Amino acid sequence: MEKLKTLLSKIKYYRVIMVSLSVILLVIGIIMKIIISVGAGKYSDQTVSKRWDKEGNYSHVSIFIKDTAHFSMTDLDGLKYNLDGKLDYNSIEAENEDARRYIESHASKSSIFLEGPSRSMNIDCLAVGGDFFVFHPVKMINGSYFDGNDLMQDGVILDEESAWQLFGSNDVVGQPLYYGDRVLFVKGVYEKNESKLFNYARGDKPEIFVPFDLLNSEMDPLDITCVEFCMPNPVENFATGIMDEIVSLDSGTFEIVDNSKRYTVENLWVVYKNKKYRSMQNHDIIYPYWEKIARYEEDQLAPKAVVMVASFASSGTIFVALILYEISKLTKLKSKNDD
Repeated sequence: MEKLKTLLSKIKYYRVIMVSLSVILLVIGIIMKIIISVGAGKYSDQTVSKRWDKEGNYSHVSIFIKDTAHFSMTDLDGLKYNLDGKLDYNSIEAENEDARRYIESHASKSSIFLEGPSRSMNIDCLAVGGDFFVFHPVKMINGSYFDGNDLMQDGVILDEESAWQLFGSNDVVGQPLYYGDRVLFVKGVYEKNESKLFNYARGDKPEIFVPFDLLNSEMDPLDITCVEFCMPNPVENFATGIMDEIVSLDSGTFEIVDNSKRYTVENLWVVYKNKKYRSMQNHDIIYPYWEKIARYEEDQLAPKAVVMVASFASSGTIFVALILYEISKLTKLKSKNDD
């Protein structure tokens, strides 16, 4: 403190300089906070809990699973049964009789051979079920989403490129496609994001969405590699705590992520601290494209969170130090006058 006093006494306009520096740092902190807020809401894949419950009482939890764990639809049904039991035990009820306590989505990356009027081709696909498009509302050009509760499970959603390759047009809603001896119908055509980031995360090949039940069978069950829940989170870490308890897979074969917390300052600070080791995964979990993009955004925002915290802390420290110095000067002056 004495050194600071000596330094300030030598600066003619120290008040102006110190207040200006404090304000500049405060502004930098505010700018970083705005950038983080914008980044946190940039991708709809990460905002389902806010869209589902604006009061912030829900959490979006993802479970990423190794394909070698062979997590099946039967396993998912067991997981949801245990989740219902935990919610019952904690007396968490739906808001009304028509509401649901949670929504769920599941997905698996695969491929499918389709025959169209223009050509036949093997296409990469995401087999999805539950409320997948509530979690991941891709932008539709024509048509609509299919739903996990659809009776026939025979609708597919094409991207523009696959629509043009199979039909020679993207206005093909309701048109038939052939999958072996089954007739499928185009439910909709979506706009695939062609940015460099999405192409790196997803690949630049055509990719379509098909109902999970279309590729899943008792004789050849499809391995689920991603499960997501939007579920009640009345207290901090309630949702992830339940998932830790009820996921019965072997350690190292799965990873639980609380998407709702990933862009908080606390989490971004942890990401920054561990940045050297982020790429050193000791598991073979393959993340879906939306998780890869979310992690990229974390890496981009983590240094900004550090700058934000440092700026706010420095601004506050300078301001408080200046006030204490002025109080000290006034106290000494009063003491001198009293003498």
